Amino acid sequence: MSEGGGADRITLNMRDWYLVRTKTGGERVAQEHLKNVVQRTLLPLGKTQVRQRDRTFQRVSPIFPSYLFASFSLACASRQIRYTPGVRDIVRFGEHAAVVPLAVIDELISRCGSGPIDISKANLSPGASVKVIDGAFRDFDAVFDGYLSGSERIAVLLSVMNAERRVVMRANMVVPSGRGEAASASA
Repeated sequence: MSEGGGADRITLNMRDWYLVRTKTGGERVAQEHLKNVVQRTLLPLGKTQVRQRDRTFQRVSPIFPSYLFASFSLACASRQIRYTPGVRDIVRFGEHAAVVPLAVIDELISRCGSGPIDISKANLSPGASVKVIDGAFRDFDAVFDGYLSGSERIAVLLSVMNAERRVVMRANMVVPSGRGEAASASA
């Protein structure tokens, strides 16, 4: 064993990144309070064009509504985090807290670390291959059919039960095919 290697490895592994579920709309409140409890937090934000009546403006909101990422020692901070204002719980699979891979966190930091990213429409053209990243058809491959009523809603063609079906959804529910899982994490 190299000098100091074993102890450092144990210490670093004790502070994994976890996904924390917040109360609806409480991401920023939870993040502010968690700063007193955990080592680091990450709340990826995105800018979108929003149309309200006759006006269009930019809205900055969490990319993952009701979720944020936090780095902490589960054994030491779990109970305190669960009772932090704005927090619902730590995301779990069964009885085990879900550890977020460091590669995902690094990718999010590289994309969102310098401020909100622009997640407006991706300028898709009819016939372009897309992947659905949210909703009932998540992980389905589709063909972009067109924008509806501005850039907020789109139509895609899905291959369902051996037939193509036209489905209308929010534009932020798809990414161009080939952008992979990193794109779905940022969209």
